[in-house]
Amino acid sequence: MGMFVKLPEYKRFNMKPRYWNPEEEARKEREKRVRAELGLDENGKEYIPDVRAGLRREYDKRKASRAGNRMSSSYRFFIVLIILLLIGFYLVTYKLEAILNLF
Repeated sequence: MGMFVKLPEYKRFNMKPRYWNPEEEARKEREKRVRAELGLDENGKEYIPDVRAGLRREYDKRKASRAGNRMSSSYRFFIVLIILLLIGFYLVTYKLEAILNLF
């Protein structure tokens, strides 16, 4: 019977376990942080950051966000102003007698 029909083979699961050492990982993270604070590169060479480009990039990012905030606050102001004008127009045209009775 095995000649005419292909019998299914068992699927094998081949997983190689990994060793994880949390202490070694914490030590490497501390070393990386200390190297960054001291300004050393991964190879031990001194790392000289490009401060000027970083400041320029940060300035441009903040400038763009300020412009967006200004536009949104202007739109909000005009929408509130239009709503107040519409409410005032409604009160003056339809409820003028009620307003005059208050005074």
